[in-house]
Amino acid sequence: MSKILIGGILQARSNTMLKIVGLPNKPGFAGKILTKLGRANINLHFIAEGEDAQGFGNMTICIAPEDAPKAFKIIISEKNGDNKHSVEEIPNISSLTVYGPHFREKPIICGEMCSALGEANVNILGISTSISSICCLIKDEDFDRAYDALLSVFDLP
Repeated sequence: MSKILIGGILQARSNTMLKIVGLPNKPGFAGKILTKLGRANINLHFIAEGEDAQGFGNMTICIAPEDAPKAFKIIISEKNGDNKHSVEEIPNISSLTVYGPHFREKPIICGEMCSALGEANVNILGISTSISSICCLIKDEDFDRAYDALLSVFDLP
């Protein structure tokens, strides 16, 4: 199989992932937390949110490690009624983002990225997409193996 031409691979290492579970799944709640993080000048390198089987919102964000204590405090302090959400902090997280072209032109990119990482025995801890990029969170220790796996299926300009 020939390699797939992409726009490039963005990379970031040594970040901290925060997994937030048990949020109220109601309009505006995630926005309140994200706004408070932004006002505290905390840059979100990654964000994914969804609903679990019990109807609670679960969010994963990735931030610089020096921002983790402040972000943790902001998230925990946000009251949500009788339910208490929890936050798990996972250090030493890398992200690899494959971008370009528009995925309508090459819909195989997402599958090839995930398959290449799986074949390299790299576990994806978080995944987020846009119309022209896919970002995967992985452990720092897996970074070199993951990057090599991506180069085995993608051609860079």
